[in-house]
Amino acid sequence: MPIVSILTTAYNSRDYIRDTISSVLNQTFQDWEWIIVDDGSTDDTAGIIKKTGDGRIRYFRQERTGLQRLSYSYNKALSYSRGKIIAMLDHDDLWTRNKLRLQVEAFDEEDVVLSYGECSVIDHKKRQISYMGLPKDPSIANNNPAGAALHELLYNRHNFLATSTVMVRRDTLQDIGGFQHARGLFQDFPTWTRLSIEGNFIAVPHCLGYWRRYPLSSSLNTDPESLFDAGINFLRDFRSLNKDKFLHLGLHFDQDFLGKHWEDLRREFLTYLPYNRAMLMLRLGSFDEAIVEFKKFFSQHSTIKNKLIYYSVIASGLLKTDLANPLYTLKCKIMNILKK
Repeated sequence: MPIVSILTTAYNSRDYIRDTISSVLNQTFQDWEWIIVDDGSTDDTAGIIKKTGDGRIRYFRQERTGLQRLSYSYNKALSYSRGKIIAMLDHDDLWTRNKLRLQVEAFDEEDVVLSYGECSVIDHKKRQISYMGLPKDPSIANNNPAGAALHELLYNRHNFLATSTVMVRRDTLQDIGGFQHARGLFQDFPTWTRLSIEGNFIAVPHCLGYWRRYPLSSSLNTDPESLFDAGINFLRDFRSLNKDKFLHLGLHFDQDFLGKHWEDLRREFLTYLPYNRAMLMLRLGSFDEAIVEFKKFFSQHSTIKNKLIYYSVIASGLLKTDLANPLYTLKCKIMNILKK
């Protein structure tokens, strides 16, 4: 019986699945099995996986169900698994070599239901474009006491856990009914939020994985406004369905206050959505799309500062290199020095 069951859903993954497989096979902790559910791939994903010849990798194919039923695919993978600890790994992501070893020992503590860590965000060529650290407040980072992480997950509607760094206790995951399904959302945010009222997290202060982002990735091809609104709808239902649990844990979130706060968050999110997308597209080398997105932002916010940024975005497109993000980073460093 393996200690860890790795769960992956895959769809047309031939461009990246080899790297993903290598990152698992090279783990310093080797007591694992890997359940891969192929969601109807039409490329040679299956052949690449089967060529590994490792009996710990168990491949299952299903008819295409799509992203909206991702939670069902993960629950199918869960039903095939046997490990007492469940590890998540997206089909195009990677792990650092010590990832499993660093996290398995966290579950020796009975109150721990989930572990996660820092994550490097990379592009299609494995170049780092950003970095996901841990929340500065250790109480929130470690969800200790249980429910503390809701200040970010519920109040700020912020998912600070990179999926491919997450491991969860199998018994607890099954107790809540497996991976949570919420209309319009992937399985990660609802599941981590639900687990936050079941026990503590362990936040590992090391880079455990690499989240790959590229123009065709699923996270960049889902309507962000619909995704944001679906998250709020889920949180509203989550709070209502778990009133007794909230009361038991001493948690109190006033619905009227939350509603107004979420409206403010939504307004800010939509205001800066084209700006943030433009900056991301620059990092990914999609210069034409970056220009289109920043024009949307600039048309509503034509300040002198934004005009300078707009020129740097245009120059980035002409030179085919990102100028705007490095200039912003330099500005932040200078400002921090001046504050000291």
